[in-house]
Amino acid sequence: MKNQAPSIALNQLSDEDRIFLHALVQKGGPEPHEYSEFSAIVNNLEDQELEQFRSVIRDSLNENTLIGHGFVKPFGYPGDFTIIHNIYKMYVNPDSKYSNWDRFFQNQAGAQAVRNRKDYFLKRCAEIDARADGEKHVLILGSGPATDVNEYLLKNPESHLKFDLVDFDQNAIDFARMQNEPFKDAINYFKINVLRFKPYLWYDLIWSAGLFDYFKDKHFVYMINKYYKYLTDGGEFIIGNFSHSNPTRRLMEVLSDWYLVHRSKNDLVRMALEAHASKEQVEVDMEELGVNLFLRIKAAS
Repeated sequence: MKNQAPSIALNQLSDEDRIFLHALVQKGGPEPHEYSEFSAIVNNLEDQELEQFRSVIRDSLNENTLIGHGFVKPFGYPGDFTIIHNIYKMYVNPDSKYSNWDRFFQNQAGAQAVRNRKDYFLKRCAEIDARADGEKHVLILGSGPATDVNEYLLKNPESHLKFDLVDFDQNAIDFARMQNEPFKDAINYFKINVLRFKPYLWYDLIWSAGLFDYFKDKHFVYMINKYYKYLTDGGEFIIGNFSHSNPTRRLMEVLSDWYLVHRSKNDLVRMALEAHASKEQVEVDMEELGVNLFLRIKAAS
């Protein structure tokens, strides 16, 4: 008896799912009452089904949608400065062929956590400003669009904070410089990989929102060791990282080909201790959804 060829029906989307997905593409993405059904399809996809799934929604995976921007990667990486800026600003493409996709994207916990992450940063800056007796210095690693800095300085025109922004992408630097032109005296820009940048002063806050969750553990620890010694007395190094509890992880990976190293609170504490911080110096915060964690390492007393 001849061996039978494996059935091609395995690892294939159902006809019902394909019809549903085609309908979403035709109307520019899911409407709110369809979010759960669409998310369930994505979350239950097998890896072998990804290519077929993406082929069905291909007309929506382009730079006109937030999900497509991540997938196409016009600047070479998924979480680039434009998508972070658009998340902060709750941007939705006004073209009806794409607007529902953007509303869906902005409704997800991952996008909301990024906005919460910005608000967390603004609070930390305000705390430093409140105790300022002269200039205070903030270093941002992987600064992206610097929309968070822009928002802070707009709201606090008398701020004592001076910002050093480090990013490897010249496009991000140019974008940040353009939108922060009114605050040029408060900001310095450094177009360089954070692994090679050498600080030239000490900082009251070293902040990295969305960079370390692209690093392997060994690079994460290396970066703590590299920068921690540049904290002032009373200064703090705060590192954002997506949590294992991110409910939009699969959506990010499937729709935008956006892969991060998700970590737990214990993971973050462990790496801080591996970098020779003491337990007394280390704590972990989270934003209100628990999707973004913040490793806080205080300067040694």
